[in-house]
Amino acid sequence: MEHKTLLIVVLVVAVIAAATVLIARGPDQETARAAEVSTAVPQAEASAATSVLSQGQAAPVVATLQSTQAQTPSALSSPTSVVPTRRVIATYFHNTVRCVTCRSIERIAKETIESTFAAELASGKLVWRALNMQEKENEHYAIDYSLVSPSLVLAEMDGEREVRFKVLTDTWKLAHKEAQFVSYVQTETRAFLEGL
Repeated sequence: MEHKTLLIVVLVVAVIAAATVLIARGPDQETARAAEVSTAVPQAEASAATSVLSQGQAAPVVATLQSTQAQTPSALSSPTSVVPTRRVIATYFHNTVRCVTCRSIERIAKETIESTFAAELASGKLVWRALNMQEKENEHYAIDYSLVSPSLVLAEMDGEREVRFKVLTDTWKLAHKEAQFVSYVQTETRAFLEGL
């Protein structure tokens, strides 16, 4: 009987984990069904999990179940957990050691995008980020985009697939001409957003 209870608990954890993954992918019929399962199954199996825990067995599985139960409702109710399928990611790639101009380019680009495209940022249609391209997990970007120096890159995404990208090479030329720099970033970003 104890092995059956443990098996039920393990299955519940697997269902919840699968539901969480589906929820993160966006609203569709599968997600709706997974959400129903992830909220109904833990309640039905809670007493079985508690009895296994009280007998001193399978504590890691039950702990995982309890932590998953605690996270699932917030994932379901969070409106920001749904990312638009098509979006533009504006990334400033920099090195570990940075000069004043590099920091200035990042600051002005970020301020320009945040002030000009606040609605697009809020909806998730546009994403801003800054990444150190010398960190191991980011090194591939220098190759992917043929970056020889810190650069601002716009990338149109369809889900996890990159549709197109553009390296804004004039940012260094315009770094000390702020009004032209701002106009350049606005124009290029707007063009990418219109392509969605």
